[in-house]
Amino acid sequence: MGREVEVADKREVAVERAREGDESARVLLERLHDPARVLALSDGVFAIIVTLLVLEIHVPELTQGQSLNQALGEVRPSLTAFVISFVLAGMYWVGHRDLFALIRRTDRGLVWLNILFLLPLCLLPFAAGLLGRYDREPVALRIYGLVLVVIAVMRVVIWLYATNRPHLLWQRLDDRQRRAGLALNLYPGLVYLLAFLVAKVAPGVSLLIYAGLPVLYFLSITVLRSGRNRNHEYADFT
Repeated sequence: MGREVEVADKREVAVERAREGDESARVLLERLHDPARVLALSDGVFAIIVTLLVLEIHVPELTQGQSLNQALGEVRPSLTAFVISFVLAGMYWVGHRDLFALIRRTDRGLVWLNILFLLPLCLLPFAAGLLGRYDREPVALRIYGLVLVVIAVMRVVIWLYATNRPHLLWQRLDDRQRRAGLALNLYPGLVYLLAFLVAKVAPGVSLLIYAGLPVLYFLSITVLRSGRNRNHEYADFT
């Protein structure tokens, strides 16, 4: 009888240890796939990018016989490039925030796609600096457009990757939400591609497209939101 009790006790201990092991494995798995560190890295990169953008604006030095108004006119292209790029960086950050609000856990593929998304994003201050100095040069306009196109492509890839894997999400998105999110990521890239293509023959039009797209973006999300139930979960993504 004593022998049977001892065996039963050992079994209970073994079962308890197995449960503890399963719980430890589950906790470790959750830590490995927690999106918090991905967001922390991304937010830090966005903060640095915004800082670098403003560093391209310099207080003008007056030369002999030059008025301050004339000197400020020389800074205008840099200010224009800064405003455009700052708004675009803000749009990218908001879109990134809204996407990761849908994501419950990450996997290795999503982590690496996010890193690849940050790669062209880090080139935005360089492209903005070129645009600020050579705003009528086709090469500068094309480099700026190329950076924006690659960013848009990566946003589309990340969106498709994440939303096609319901196990990564808090809740599966319906088809309308997936199409709306895809459109908001895809259409800007097509417009940037147009600006890239017309830069050589019409630099002014190319610059106007870069400046006007944020306005079109905000109009688009306003229209998309107006037809959606505001109480619906995840209705506020952009």
